[in-house]
Amino acid sequence: MSTIAQISTPLGSGGIAIVRISGESALEIGRSLFYCKKLQNSDILPRMLYLGDFELDDATEKCMMVYFKAPYSFTGEDVVEFQIHGGEYLAAKVLDKILEKGAVLAENGEFSKRAFLNGKMSLDEAEATIDMIMSTSDAQLKASSKLAHGNLYKTVKEIQDNIKDSLASLEVTLDYPEHDDEQTSIDDVKTVLTNALDRLQKLQDTFSEGEKIRFGIDVAIVGKPNVGKSSLLNALIGEDRAIVTNIKGTTRDTLKETINYQGLKINFIDTAGIRDSDDAVEKIGVQKSIQSIEESDIILFVLDSSEDMDKEDKELEKLLKDKKVIYVLNKSDKKNKLQLPNGLYVSAMNGENIEKILDEILKRTRMDKIDYSQLYITNKRHYEALKSAINSIKQVLEEKIFTTDIIDMQIKKIWQKLGEITGETANEAIIDEIFSKFCLGK
Repeated sequence: MSTIAQISTPLGSGGIAIVRISGESALEIGRSLFYCKKLQNSDILPRMLYLGDFELDDATEKCMMVYFKAPYSFTGEDVVEFQIHGGEYLAAKVLDKILEKGAVLAENGEFSKRAFLNGKMSLDEAEATIDMIMSTSDAQLKASSKLAHGNLYKTVKEIQDNIKDSLASLEVTLDYPEHDDEQTSIDDVKTVLTNALDRLQKLQDTFSEGEKIRFGIDVAIVGKPNVGKSSLLNALIGEDRAIVTNIKGTTRDTLKETINYQGLKINFIDTAGIRDSDDAVEKIGVQKSIQSIEESDIILFVLDSSEDMDKEDKELEKLLKDKKVIYVLNKSDKKNKLQLPNGLYVSAMNGENIEKILDEILKRTRMDKIDYSQLYITNKRHYEALKSAINSIKQVLEEKIFTTDIIDMQIKKIWQKLGEITGETANEAIIDEIFSKFCLGK
C-alpha cells in the first residue's frame, strides 16, 4: 500500500499541530525533511521524541519528530509524526512538503482503516472509537470506552470459537462417519448453540438501554395550550429557550433541547398544544406533537393543577394510553384544585420540584440503575447482527429432524453473522462506510 499523510489535529490555531505519515516510506520521507544535529538515520530509535528542524522551502520550523516502527504503531505500519507549532497555514505547508516527497493524502479514517486491516483493532472497536470521539455525556463515554477496549470483541470471539469447534467436530463426522457417533456430535452442537443463544440474547437485551446511553432519553412535553409546557421546558434546561405567553397556540412547532443529568442525556421535545384548530400552521404543529408522542421514550403530561381536568385534558389522556406517562401538575404555586395520587406537583415559575421530574424520568426508563461494569450494545449494526445470529440459532434448535449437512450450513451462517460485528466477515462496503465516519487524520 502507498504511504499516506495527513494533519491529525483540528485545523486552526493552537499549541501544537500533528502531521502523521504511515507506510513503508514513512521514515525515509520524514528523515529527508527533518534535521537534527548529530542524528543519523541509523540513530533514530522508535518511540523517542527528537527535537530538530523541518525544512520548508523558505523557512525552517523547529519541531519534534517521533518514529513508531511496524508493527508497534497505531496502524501496524511504520509511522512518523511531526509535532509542530499549531498554525493552520504552517501545518498545511508541512503536509505539502511530505506529499512532495511521495506520500499521498490520507482519506477520512484511513489510518484507522489500516489499523483494522493490519489486525490492530476489530471493526466493533473502531466503531466504539468513533463513539468515544463523538461522546456528549459521561454515560456514552463510559459505554463506548468499554467497547473500544475490545469487550464486545472478546465475547463474540469466544462464542465464535466455541461454534467453530463444534463445527469442526461435526465436519469430522461428515468426513469419517465410521469413526464418530453422529448423534453425539449433534447433541454437542445443540449444547454449544443453547449456551451461545443465552449469551447473545443477554447482549441483545442491553440494546434498549444502550440506545438511550448513546442518543439520550427522548421526552415529549405534552399538554393542551397554556398549561405551562414551554415554561416547564425552560425550567428543566435552566434557560429561556421557549417563548412563553398567555396566548394559546404560541408554540407551533416542536422544539428540542438536551441536558446532561446524572451522566445521561435527556432530550426534551416541547410540543405544540394539542387541540382542534382552524389555523393551518398550528395544525401542522399539532400533527408534529402527535408524532413526538409516538417516537418518545416517555411523556410528560402537563396539567394545570389549579384547575380540574377538562374535556381537552381527558381527550389527550386517551391519546397517551399505553405510553409511559409522568403526570406533571404545573402551577403548584397557585391553589391546588386538581388531585392526582401519582402526579408530580411542580412550579415551572419558581422551579419547585423540577429535579423530581428528572429523577422520575430516569426511574421510569430504568436508566437510574445503569451498571457501567456491564457491556451495553449501543450500535444498531451490532444489534441487527446479533438478532440475525439469534434467529439462525433458534431455527437450528427448533428443527425436529436433524441432518449434519443442514446443521453444518446453519452454523456457518451463524458464525458469519457474528463475524460482521468483529469485521471478520464484513463486506468492503460496510468497512468503507464505517471508516468514512472518521475525521481526516484519524
